[in-house]
Amino acid sequence: MLVSSIAHQAGRPLTVALVSLCLLLFGTINSSHANNQQADKAQLEQRMQSLQKDIKGLQNWLQQAQQKSSKLNQQLANSERQIGKLSQRISERKDSLSSLQKRISILQAQASQIQDNLFEQEVILAQHLRQQYQLQQRQASGLLFSLTDATDASRIMAYFRYLHQAQAEQLSAYRDSLNRLNAVQQEQADAELELQQELFQLQQQEQKLKTVRQEQKTTAKQLQQERQSKQSQLQDSNAAKQQIQDLLEQLEIALKKAQIQNIGQPFAKLKGQLSWPLEGKVLNRFGQQQAKFPLSDNGWLIEAKEGSEVIAVHHGQVVFADWLKGYGLLLIIDHGAGYLTLYGQNQSLYKEVGDKVEAGELIANSGISGGQQISALYFSIRKNGRPQNPRQWLIR
Repeated sequence: MLVSSIAHQAGRPLTVALVSLCLLLFGTINSSHANNQQADKAQLEQRMQSLQKDIKGLQNWLQQAQQKSSKLNQQLANSERQIGKLSQRISERKDSLSSLQKRISILQAQASQIQDNLFEQEVILAQHLRQQYQLQQRQASGLLFSLTDATDASRIMAYFRYLHQAQAEQLSAYRDSLNRLNAVQQEQADAELELQQELFQLQQQEQKLKTVRQEQKTTAKQLQQERQSKQSQLQDSNAAKQQIQDLLEQLEIALKKAQIQNIGQPFAKLKGQLSWPLEGKVLNRFGQQQAKFPLSDNGWLIEAKEGSEVIAVHHGQVVFADWLKGYGLLLIIDHGAGYLTLYGQNQSLYKEVGDKVEAGELIANSGISGGQQISALYFSIRKNGRPQNPRQWLIR
């Protein structure tokens, strides 16, 4: 039955599993048990239903992913706008801070100048005080009146007092100016500190928003990659669905038209006596899978130039003649009693479904169809869908 065969193919790509399923089905066409044929058809229909369910699930997921993507893009746009506003505020605060620092520098220069002037005035005032003191000492000792009259002495004393008072007032004014400058300077320094703190907070907010934006971008990128992967799965599932539909149609045709009549000796009695489909070097061992040809372990790859003639190894009836993914142009001949031979990767086919062929009859030209990189013939023998080693059947 097909169930065990399909389970065996579960680890392979979907297309490979479908191809194997197709071969298993054609291997049962000539069976005398109609119930088995109907079971094979039911198996395909069940797979079709499963695929339809998968397709619906993928479509629902993609719809939800689209909504999530739209929401993420909106959040990303909001983050960009907030970062833009913060950047503007940061720029404004930096300009204000720069202006304030220039103002503080000017005030510091003015305060330094006033401090220098104040120091000079204090020096001059000290000199005048010493002179006034010396004058008073002379007056007290009577020396002054020996040099000038009383009127001159009185005038000099009045001058010193006036000068002392003027300098004291100027000194007081300097000190007031210095105090005011120091107060303004302190106020400006406080404002600078406040601006720096605000600027630091704004920069922290900006950094947090940039981190959030990067996370949103990463999430959006991952979602986009996952959407692409799911979209690819959806395309593969739709292709597989169509392929199964085609296989069902071909099975219907094969069940109606394939009436193989054995002529001469049956296939089973010619083990080790069959002619080669073409002459060439075998590129792989049976059971050895080639990375460039996923099902090469089910048969042989026989090296051949493009256009080399391919012949039927035994008489039978063509049950498949078309392009199949992975096999290229593939021709399958039913030899009766559950035996099939497969000829793949051809450049051209000369037979159609339903045609009867004789041993040694030209059926195809070899090539590189199916996306392969090397010109070769894929040849396989199946009994009830199970691969047989060609080396045991062909003439050595």
